[in-house]
Amino acid sequence: MMLIATVFSAIVIVLILGVMLLAGKKYEDYIEEYKADFQLLFMAPASLYVIDKLDLMKRFSGQLVVLQQRIAILYSGKNIPQYTKMFIAQIISVILISLLGGSIFYFLAGQDPVLLIMALILATFIPTLSIKNIDKKVEKRKQDIIYELPEFASKVALLVNAGETVQEAMIHCTTMKGEDKNPLYIELNEAMGKIKNGESFGYVMEDFSKRCGVQEVSIFTTTILLNYRRGGGELALSLRELSGDLWEKRKAISKIRGEEASSKLIFPMILMFMAILLIMAFPAIKLLG
Repeated sequence: MMLIATVFSAIVIVLILGVMLLAGKKYEDYIEEYKADFQLLFMAPASLYVIDKLDLMKRFSGQLVVLQQRIAILYSGKNIPQYTKMFIAQIISVILISLLGGSIFYFLAGQDPVLLIMALILATFIPTLSIKNIDKKVEKRKQDIIYELPEFASKVALLVNAGETVQEAMIHCTTMKGEDKNPLYIELNEAMGKIKNGESFGYVMEDFSKRCGVQEVSIFTTTILLNYRRGGGELALSLRELSGDLWEKRKAISKIRGEEASSKLIFPMILMFMAILLIMAFPAIKLLG
């Protein structure tokens, strides 16, 4: 068993260091573009070299469809295939670092197999967690959009009812928020910029709906596209009815987030309670002793 672990560790160290040497600075320019969105970039050249050499993106293209859909939602407007490749490279980087670190410490700690087992667990656990984290980010983005949408729809309805065109009303409401970091306003700023540049309102709204990837936004844009030519009272009425439904969904999201925040406090409260019990019980234990 010890011999197998030693041979395995030696092979891992040689292979990973060899891949790092072969990759060299080949991908430096490629990686530069993604510095803001990804971590472990010092290991990215080796990971990208592995992806290209083994042709992983083509071999596992079917399995990567769902991941690409999630990444398309998170990084709308970006080069999705390349972002997917960088995400896979990040996962491979975690695996390489875990295996390399575990193998090196295996030898430094006098060939302790526990370190190797821990490295293998980390190489499996962290990538799985990273993939699950993508789903959490997508869900949070969806909630953030739904949370802001009823307020935006209500403001547009008021301005349309006051006599503005729907385009003017949407531009006005988006401009009022400035550089808001909510994903709804990030997408709206891009969409309104296209409208100002003369692009077709219908095309921009359909593209906006696709980039948001949220059913409620699709209903909002469909309502606008069906009624904006008529304008006036009918559009304002439709938007008010829609915003009423959206406010209920906003309340539901607030309730979910409140429950999540409460559940996060349970563990610290248990620790505090145990600490208080120990402080109170210590004098009694000392007396009994």
